[in-house]
Amino acid sequence: MKWKLSLSALVANHAGVLLRVVGLFSRRGYNIQSLTVSETEDPRFSRMTIVLGAPVTFRQMEKQLLKLEDVVKVIRLEEDHLIASELALKVRSLNKDRPAVL
Repeated sequence: MKWKLSLSALVANHAGVLLRVVGLFSRRGYNIQSLTVSETEDPRFSRMTIVLGAPVTFRQMEKQLLKLEDVVKVIRLEEDHLIASELALKVRSLNKDRPAVL
């Protein structure tokens, strides 16, 4: 079984927050497998969904994230209640450029 930790963080919606959160993981040597950020219904906040592939405990990451002043709330997304999907990108190209695109 491949190890994964999925987190959802409610953060302040202003410039530099994404950099601070990603820097937190980077400084500790954790690789982020997936990161999605979008504004919530309240324009003051954004929701970050982070998937980590490294063996790290949720409590450790929750405490580290909550130390950042821009982070309001952190919750763990349980695998059995999580719906995950991938996006496909459609690219138009000329036949001669197709091998380079692939």
